[in-house]
Amino acid sequence: MLQKRILTAAFFLEILSCTYLLSFSELAAFSSILYFISGISIAIAVLFLPQSHLTLPKKEFFTDTFNGYKFSAIAIMGVMMCHFGIIFMQDAPLDFHDSDMLPIIKVMSQRFVEGHWEKVYDIIPNIWQGVKPIYLPAMWLPFSVAEWLHIDIRWITITALFLAFSLAILLWNPFASRRLSLTYKVAVFMLFWWLFTNDSAGLVPYTEEGVVIINYVWLTIALLSENYLFIGAAACFCLLSRYALIGWLPAMLILLYVQRKRKQWLHLKISGIACFCLLVLMPFGWSILNSFINLPGAYIDFARRVWHDGPHVFEISLGFARFFGPNHIALQHYSLVTLSFVVPMLFVLICAWINYRKKEIILHNIPLAALKLTLVVFYTLVDVPYLYLFYTSPFISCILVSYWVSYNKKGKVPVESNATLSSINPVSSN
Repeated sequence: MLQKRILTAAFFLEILSCTYLLSFSELAAFSSILYFISGISIAIAVLFLPQSHLTLPKKEFFTDTFNGYKFSAIAIMGVMMCHFGIIFMQDAPLDFHDSDMLPIIKVMSQRFVEGHWEKVYDIIPNIWQGVKPIYLPAMWLPFSVAEWLHIDIRWITITALFLAFSLAILLWNPFASRRLSLTYKVAVFMLFWWLFTNDSAGLVPYTEEGVVIINYVWLTIALLSENYLFIGAAACFCLLSRYALIGWLPAMLILLYVQRKRKQWLHLKISGIACFCLLVLMPFGWSILNSFINLPGAYIDFARRVWHDGPHVFEISLGFARFFGPNHIALQHYSLVTLSFVVPMLFVLICAWINYRKKEIILHNIPLAALKLTLVVFYTLVDVPYLYLFYTSPFISCILVSYWVSYNKKGKVPVESNATLSSINPVSSN
């Protein structure tokens, strides 16, 4: 199927653009454009693939011989992650002078575990002579588990990445399309090896982004399953870990309204609001909302400081900030805000109109395609393009490509792996 080939090729280029192509600093601008084009291509290709119908695995999934090899591969991967993670932790002890994100989150988690919930967002005097935490609850709360266990909080990042890669592996069936599967395997291994062996990535030792990644991976799984209670909860976790989703949510609500899916619309809102109350209002109250609402506006001044103190950030990373330059920071920021809302909304409305008016063309998986498009637009225009930010979108692609490369229109796979997909990835006759 042509759409599968386009999807897989675009995925390979997306991974290449955010990993080893960046080893050549003179190609950073080209990599930024390639990252954008390949991400958009994935979003469009998803529209022309069969409608997803992911369900929970059946008992046969765990007894299938080939899946046993998968679990063995996952176990080996876990050991490798632990090995490289220990090296990272030994070489880069937590120090706010190197990166203050994890030290700040560590203090927030300590306060939470000790029961001082009302003080979680108080100023931390020992970091930069006093810094006020700004991190959203779904970003820092998972690290409280590490504090409770008295272990390095970066084990949470490693666990999150382990789950993200494992889900991609479990969805994948190499027998469904062997050539595309080879390309997919190479791309995923490139991403894994880059993140855990290359200091340029910096994702494991210095950032909390693994939690953001697994939140967005869960949302992707929820969208593949079309369970809107699950989707609403996952979307809330995503929004409360990274604002990248903010333009997708109103677009989704409008899409469901236009498609007259009132039950799904209600489920999405109920589960989302319930999670918001659980994560924000119940533990921290209404007072914390003002700082969350005002947070995006502070990025203009922050971007100015980074342009002044560390312009190399814009030179070696991805994104279009390099093309705006230090003299057009406000233009870039307002472009980010505007397009993050406008692009997903126009996208879903155009797709819905095509399905309504053009009977010869049926577009599938509109919410998934809109999610991918939203992330590509947001991260491409992000104010300060730290490289670790750009891995959430490729992980979404990992799940999408794994699912559709393994997709078989007739619902049949070769005998040696007959249960691999039938138990976790039933297909339609579209």
